[in-house]
Amino acid sequence: MTQVQAGDAVAYGALFERHQARVYGFLVRRTRDRDLAADLYQETFLRVFRARHQWQPGRPFRPWLFGIAANAARDKARYQSRRPVEVGVEDWDAPVRSSIHDRLQLEQAIGRLPDSLREAFLLGVVEGLDHNEVAGVLDISPANARARISRARRQLRDWLTEEEA
Repeated sequence: MTQVQAGDAVAYGALFERHQARVYGFLVRRTRDRDLAADLYQETFLRVFRARHQWQPGRPFRPWLFGIAANAARDKARYQSRRPVEVGVEDWDAPVRSSIHDRLQLEQAIGRLPDSLREAFLLGVVEGLDHNEVAGVLDISPANARARISRARRQLRDWLTEEEA
């Protein structure tokens, strides 16, 4: 990112290549709309380029990047009504640390979570950010981040247990 700040287009391309799949996957699961996620994905990397001088060396890049992506999604949601779209197994590109056996059921259950819980779950569990990083991205306290992730996990467990019964 330091090289990107200095205007190195090759470094920007490398940064883009390294993070594009994770950012797109996060946005698909966040918005439940592939077309919207594609637009937001482009918007995210445009915002990264525009805000490159605001990133501080020594600050972790991933939380900063996902914060930009989450903010882009929130901004878009304010101006556009959202329509739910099923997220297929082919869009799942990250391991989830759980014993849930059916990815499709899990994805549908994640889509049912309220935005605040879904965002925290995706950032903390799917993207692997720690509670402090999730808190920074969502502008909440680490305790609140931990609580949201816990509530999301509990809700998912309850829903998926009901479906098995």
